Amino acid sequence: MQFILFPMIHLGTPGFYRTILTRLGSCQLIVAEGVRGKTAAGSLLMLSYRMLGRSGKLGLVAQNLDLDALGVPVIRPDMTGEEFEKRWHQAVPVLHRLLLWLVAPLFAIGMLLFGTRRMLGRHLAVDDLPTVEQERARESFEHVDRLVVDERDALLAASLVSIHGEHASEPISIGVVYGAGHMPAVAAALLAQCGYRARSAEWVTVFGF
Repeated sequence: MQFILFPMIHLGTPGFYRTILTRLGSCQLIVAEGVRGKTAAGSLLMLSYRMLGRSGKLGLVAQNLDLDALGVPVIRPDMTGEEFEKRWHQAVPVLHRLLLWLVAPLFAIGMLLFGTRRMLGRHLAVDDLPTVEQERARESFEHVDRLVVDERDALLAASLVSIHGEHASEPISIGVVYGAGHMPAVAAALLAQCGYRARSAEWVTVFGF
């Protein structure tokens, strides 16, 4: 069995998402990101991507992969909307929640008015080692990051380890289609807990500038 990782960006060209769908169609099982059910907090965090995707200003669209149309079984080990909303109020201080309600719309409007693909690319970039700015941002909103990234990473890793235990001897491909920020945890879990090794990699362009 092999895992094929698809690090996703929530805003890209239509061609990028078509390419990802085509490649996922060759898998025998897909593990996909997605909080199951709408939440006010989730809508807030995705606000800027949705606004930019609808505006057409940058020629980009928000991620919307119709995985069910592929006819491939899909597992979604993410939180339910109710679980996410509950943890949002439990884990994120009120002040941080208020700040996000103020900052998210301002960031979205700023990108709509002055944003370029180059600016967006710098904002969305994910490297193996975080930059100083990324570390500072994580420290400023560590409660949000712990919920949005770390807690959901744990659910994803547990699901992948379970799949390995059930299907390791089968000659199948498992597609993991999750946000790029979750992939370090995926790689770590598959390496440390299941003994997998990276065999190959291939670039797929999200958008050019």
